[in-house]
Amino acid sequence: MCTRPCALNGTRSARSPHFIHRFLQLRCRHHAALHTDSKRLSTETMRGSCRPNNPRDRPVCMTNCQTLIVTVGLPARGKTYISKKLTRYLNWIGVPTKEFNVGDYRRECLKIYKSFEFFRPDNEEGVKIRRQCAMSALNDVRQYLSVEGGQVAVFDATNTTRERRVTIMKFAEQNGFKVFFVESVCEDPEVIAQNIVQVKLGNPDYINCSSDEAVADFMKRIKCYETSYQPLDEDLDSDMSYIKIMDVGRRYLVNRVVDHVQSRIVYYLMNIHITPRSIYLCRHGESDLNIKGRIGGDSGLSARGKEFAKRLRNFLDEQNIKDLKVWTSQMKRTIQTAECLGVPYEQWKSLNEIDAGVCEEMMYEEIQEHFPLEFAMRDQDKYRYRYPKGESYEDLVQRLEPVIMELERQENVLVVCHQAVMRCLLAYFLDKTSHELPYLKCPLHTVLKLTPVAYGCKVESVYLGVDSVNTHRDRPENVNVQRSTEDALQTVPAHL
Repeated sequence: MCTRPCALNGTRSARSPHFIHRFLQLRCRHHAALHTDSKRLSTETMRGSCRPNNPRDRPVCMTNCQTLIVTVGLPARGKTYISKKLTRYLNWIGVPTKEFNVGDYRRECLKIYKSFEFFRPDNEEGVKIRRQCAMSALNDVRQYLSVEGGQVAVFDATNTTRERRVTIMKFAEQNGFKVFFVESVCEDPEVIAQNIVQVKLGNPDYINCSSDEAVADFMKRIKCYETSYQPLDEDLDSDMSYIKIMDVGRRYLVNRVVDHVQSRIVYYLMNIHITPRSIYLCRHGESDLNIKGRIGGDSGLSARGKEFAKRLRNFLDEQNIKDLKVWTSQMKRTIQTAECLGVPYEQWKSLNEIDAGVCEEMMYEEIQEHFPLEFAMRDQDKYRYRYPKGESYEDLVQRLEPVIMELERQENVLVVCHQAVMRCLLAYFLDKTSHELPYLKCPLHTVLKLTPVAYGCKVESVYLGVDSVNTHRDRPENVNVQRSTEDALQTVPAHL
């Protein structure tokens, strides 16, 4: 039997069939009562209340008021890169966040871009259009934060003048939003040129231009902003909350961090880098419990799992990866996989598989047959469902945040992990929602190579040619919790 630590009391306990049966039956009664109460409450009018009927529907709240993140800096300084990464990270940890790129509003308003002349400070028509686009974006920010339930909005624009930033501050004050500025400062011509080539040449503004023409025009566009650029100032802006990122993270200046969300933002931005690298994700080799169709546990590798580990070593040798680091969980099947690689590896407790609690080492068919309510509840909301005495995917994401931070700091890394863990890591890099995350396909004996690119991540899937069982369960089309509740109650003895 599995003897992993109990999630509730920290002690080790063998889970007998009688214990599991009794525990889940009591839980079925509890959830059945909650289901009856929720049906009754849903028919009543709750005047003056804005709470969702189901507590699981409430987003994670990390601040007492919404936050507006405002980028500052000249073009080609990585503001959109920062905005997209920050939005992806905050959404992944459960903070509803949306990016508002003013350049997209300008392109929607001005269908045809002619030249840098549009951005000249003495071009009155251009100034008027850009101001209107910024206000339109701020109106959408208000809608998102005040009406749609968002918690953080990222206002991605140059915002290079103090006048523009004062306007944004007044807007935020009128709507009760906190403001946090993120300024990117870079004077390295090589970094600027690289950013222009990698990102701006694919910009819709230059779709019909040659590379040389696009680069020349964009450099002139930058000059238009330089004449009026007023960086954040330690003295003049001492009462504002901000982080100033200098030369792509060589130095930082942080001022007046006032709450938990802002501290998380600062911590994250101080860990990301733009050094080219690849991250390799794979599950352990097939295990003995995989073959039996049982979830969790801590079994060793099957014969095919050991063969995969050998193929994985050959694959890594062929890749000839510079300074590769290997991480595993603390479970036998990942350790045995890594031991075959012939290189040092580091064990992370955070990478252990999701704890299935009292359902450890059970088959899905057994859970469905004996505890239909539990089974249906998990299918209804797989991301937030927590196994009795175990974990949910939501719990797992919080557990994996330090791993993500360290992955952002590192260069080339191979992570040998588990199905649920790999789904969470993959969802971060591919910007998948919590609704999609629990159903991402992460087959055994397959390596995913993730290479960060300008605004996203390139994915290559490499199957190493060793057969294995399929442990993936597709999202069910219909989940009837009410029917499952009635079935569950029929299995509960009256004396319980």
